[in-house]
Amino acid sequence: MSSNIWKEPALSSPISMFLYVLKYFFGLPEHVVSVYRADDSGPFPTPYVGGNVRPQDRVDHITHHGFLRALSGPGLLPTTRRYMSALSARVEERSFSREWTEVADLSTFFQDVAGSSLVECIYGPTMLRLNPNFVQHLWGFDASVPWLARGLPSFISPLTHEPRQNCVNQLKRWYEYAREQFDEPSISPDGDGDPYWGSNLTRYRQDKLLAVKNHDDDALARMDLGLAWGAVGNTVPCAMLCVFHIFKEPVLLERVCNEVEGSFGHQRLAEISPNKLTRVPLLSSVYAEALRLCVKTYFMVSSPHVDVHLGRWKLPKGRIGLMNAGLSHMDDAFWNSRDGEHPVASFWADRFIIDPADPQSGPVAAHVRESADWAGPRRMDDGQGGMSKNAFFSLDGTEGSWFPYGALFSGGHSICPGRFLAKRVILFTCALLVRDYDIEIFTEMNTWTFWLGVGGLKSAVPF
Repeated sequence: MSSNIWKEPALSSPISMFLYVLKYFFGLPEHVVSVYRADDSGPFPTPYVGGNVRPQDRVDHITHHGFLRALSGPGLLPTTRRYMSALSARVEERSFSREWTEVADLSTFFQDVAGSSLVECIYGPTMLRLNPNFVQHLWGFDASVPWLARGLPSFISPLTHEPRQNCVNQLKRWYEYAREQFDEPSISPDGDGDPYWGSNLTRYRQDKLLAVKNHDDDALARMDLGLAWGAVGNTVPCAMLCVFHIFKEPVLLERVCNEVEGSFGHQRLAEISPNKLTRVPLLSSVYAEALRLCVKTYFMVSSPHVDVHLGRWKLPKGRIGLMNAGLSHMDDAFWNSRDGEHPVASFWADRFIIDPADPQSGPVAAHVRESADWAGPRRMDDGQGGMSKNAFFSLDGTEGSWFPYGALFSGGHSICPGRFLAKRVILFTCALLVRDYDIEIFTEMNTWTFWLGVGGLKSAVPF
């Protein structure tokens, strides 16, 4: 059934999920949530037939158009470069010497260094300068989400709601300052960044979302909290898990380090093209395997206007369907374990590597590859008109079983628009630490999760 779901454009709007998240996670009042509930026009430039929403109130389309341009369109490169510069500077500020320095917790280190860099690349340096504790409160909000999701009111659990309100207040304070200071000449030469609003995405949201019915600074601040949380909530833990697995296995560490050095030599990594990082096969396989192993989340699908037929099943219009990534990611009938040598519940860095000389390689189990409808992976071009004989990274054939970012429906609007930025952030973070720093992990890792994304940690991981 999942292969049918991916092909249904009628299911491409995640607005049904947003309603719950906006109300309970971010605390939007009903008069704002009602605007989203009334928007049945869909995420596409052309509204669904039967929709009756004013163009300026098409919040589904307005929101996703901004995300697509900023996070997978023209804004992707400058945003990634800002992250690379910010992370490099923050790690250097730690002044790690040639002597071993013990750090109490790998997770806290990533939340601070990588989390702050991600927030800065979207919201700019001014927001964090005005609110130096914002990232700390953001992670406090992240820890509160499992309880907010249960709808606990503030009078029962005031400490659960406190980090969220702190973030909202700080964002509104930043709005006031940025409006006073910003002018067009402050936009950077790349046409995207600026020191006050941070990015074209933020300026776009200020312009478009404040024009939507019932929206004000408080509503926008709650939605911008959602953007900040969406940026860091899964990306930072996944980057941390990738680094953990790389440094925990000395042979893997050496292989990744050799690949990075072979690709970039001693060039300063903050100055390389971000796209080149995606061409390092083993690093990409580590990334994909970490997401397969650790992302255990639900995705909601709904069709506002028509029933959707899914093989033997039917999803009635207006009803909600749930897809669980964790079940698919742990399907031992689909994933290649190399005859049980690498069980699906374990981390295998080479799971997504295909070696043309090794018929047992690749992410998909042999009996699945032998089925009649198996199309086979696309071979890599050797640059001379032929097919490369080198091992390569591939997700081909995993489309219905590997979906840590959601589903790539027709039009691509239900899949996470930040997936390209997230991948580049994770790959760069790994490459920087692998090539330029020595890290020794002192303990094993235990995870827990509320099935909202990447599993959190039960205890500190010193290094």
